[in-house]
Amino acid sequence: MSEEKLPQGAIMKAGRGGFADGWFHEEADGSTRFAIRAKSHLHSENSRFQKIDVYDTDFFGRFLTLDDLVMLTERDEYVYHEMLIHVPLCSIPEPRAVLIVGGGDGGCIREALKHPSVERIVQCEIDERVTRVCEEYFPWVKQAIADPRVELVFDDGVSYVEQHREEFDLVVIDSTDPIGAAVGLFTREFYSKAAQALVAGGVLVAQTESPHWNPDTVGAIYDQLGQAFDHAVPYLGFIPTYPSGMWSWAYASNHREHDTFFDSERAERLGRECKYYNPDLQRGAFALPNFVKRALAGGGAYGSFQSLVETGP
Repeated sequence: MSEEKLPQGAIMKAGRGGFADGWFHEEADGSTRFAIRAKSHLHSENSRFQKIDVYDTDFFGRFLTLDDLVMLTERDEYVYHEMLIHVPLCSIPEPRAVLIVGGGDGGCIREALKHPSVERIVQCEIDERVTRVCEEYFPWVKQAIADPRVELVFDDGVSYVEQHREEFDLVVIDSTDPIGAAVGLFTREFYSKAAQALVAGGVLVAQTESPHWNPDTVGAIYDQLGQAFDHAVPYLGFIPTYPSGMWSWAYASNHREHDTFFDSERAERLGRECKYYNPDLQRGAFALPNFVKRALAGGGAYGSFQSLVETGP
């Protein structure tokens, strides 16, 4: 794992979650609390790496938590996975090979398989138990990982990208938050190594947190990306069960910009079967509110609460 670190003020504090009296709750920075009523606690274990739980609800369906933080719910997971996969793949002519670092829930695999030209998908997930638990409790996983185009690797993603140079059209960093050991997946050193795993014209995408809740972290991540790639920009989507409801992903490349190429025909076809992604979002998701632009410039989202009050909404 990388020795480099994000600036101290940009490192996220670990959220806190728990289950009591029929409610699962998740707190962020001791300032907000999100809660889901669960009708049953289906699974709980501690793997070598983390605590893994699955709950069932009437409203959200089943949901997965890692270390008591929500990773996905059946009600809204499609937003995250569709945007993380289809935005970059529709910007690449005839993509053939995809590497997913993390992504043990299989959602990225499911979406990548919808692209007919894709011949090889490698999922490199450090914790095999995440995949095996999701295989048992989430219906899309068995079919996705059984596809002959899919290769499951249970290993450290940093080591994997170092050993596989110039192999992939798309590298997807589907990681947990930049907390603890995972901070290494958000540094210039790692992004530079991941860039070397791309073929000419290749693209890296990564989840890059909530601009509302963690503007300093978001700004620091894009500073690191900008040192590894000639072109690195965020795009946005809306996931109700993620902190603040607004989420960002990075599009990064040394060979193309996000709007250099767009396969509108493939996007139109995908749009007919996706729940969230459509061709309009391929363009519109890159339009950024001013507070996000300020975060990217290193000024935080608002500068301070007082300046927000003084300038108005």
